[in-house]
Amino acid sequence: MVLAPLARILVAAVLVAAPLGVPASSSGVPETTARSHASQRAAEALPVWLAPVAPHAENPTNPLAGRLWGVYRGPQDQVWRPFTRSSGSKREALAMIADRPRTKWYGSFVPDRSIRSTVTSYLRSAQAGNPETLAQVAVFRMKPWEAEACRRPTTPAEAASYRTWISELAAGIGSAHTLVVMQPDGPFLLCAPDRAAKSELLTWATQTLSALPNTSVYIDAGAADWCQGGTAQESYRCAEILELAGIQYARGFALDSTHYNGPVENIDRGKEIVDLLQAAGYGEKHFIIDTAKSGRPTAWRDMIPATKKDLRNNARTCTTRAMTRCVTLGIPPTPRPADPQWGLPEPQRTVAAQYVDGFVWFGRPWLYNQADPFVASRALDMARSTPWSDTGPR
Repeated sequence: MVLAPLARILVAAVLVAAPLGVPASSSGVPETTARSHASQRAAEALPVWLAPVAPHAENPTNPLAGRLWGVYRGPQDQVWRPFTRSSGSKREALAMIADRPRTKWYGSFVPDRSIRSTVTSYLRSAQAGNPETLAQVAVFRMKPWEAEACRRPTTPAEAASYRTWISELAAGIGSAHTLVVMQPDGPFLLCAPDRAAKSELLTWATQTLSALPNTSVYIDAGAADWCQGGTAQESYRCAEILELAGIQYARGFALDSTHYNGPVENIDRGKEIVDLLQAAGYGEKHFIIDTAKSGRPTAWRDMIPATKKDLRNNARTCTTRAMTRCVTLGIPPTPRPADPQWGLPEPQRTVAAQYVDGFVWFGRPWLYNQADPFVASRALDMARSTPWSDTGPR
């Protein structure tokens, strides 16, 4: 694994062994205690894929804190093989993606008969022998979905297949510590002609996965600028998606899976949704925000596609740190979104400390149309233009 120089120094600090005996330091504190405190501070400075970090005091039940976040290294990930075949400066740049925890999307492209073994293999690699390590999965299995969901209902055969697939996925996850993003691009649920039927399936899936002993489900609710198609962006529409998809069973919700908003806008939107859900009797819900592609926060309507033939899903990449209306890597994954190095204004820091379980990379801007295949030039542009390092601004 390629580590930035600072990360290598911090790892070394954590691994320094205390000497035999307990000589006092110059302050009168036993040397072993002083070294222990220094090691603890060094560990807290490490990114979460190198050392567990404690939750914010305002969010003590955060299931994403207090454990390592696993990094999958294998053929299921589109980034991994190009990274392992690279060298020099290209390898160092790709490491900014390949060596960070990312959410693996699974959908109907994995057959019902294969999803259990496929996800088990993924979890085994991501956890790397440590059952306490957190793995991440996005469930993108509903058919039809996206624009097609607005045109036709789910057939009985598709509904039966969905239930089989989800049951097999749950069996594959088992007791593994897992973060699940439920059905990215959630606003398409609101346009479905069979909204009630899809709602029943999604609610059942949320309940099924949430019932696993160590799985935390976050239902996709859109983005700061996307609660419904067209121009209707009221937070109550985002909350409606969540109610239809079984928010009563979930840890919370997810924002910005495919858009390019920044953390500030998404925190503001998320707090409004939290308040609406609480007023509706769902208790205190929490949320996660994708930051994989928000290094240059941009509203969807303002984003420029890579070419005139492309959609905004394939946004142009930033090639300099001053370029705007482009996509680049954002704040690295962390369960401590309110830490000062991430530069949030005080109002958003206060909200994040209590309600945001993490900045999570469940977006995939290094893939064509955020779907497939991997495009090395996109990844390299974003790695070189991002304003963020593992520990703060670059």
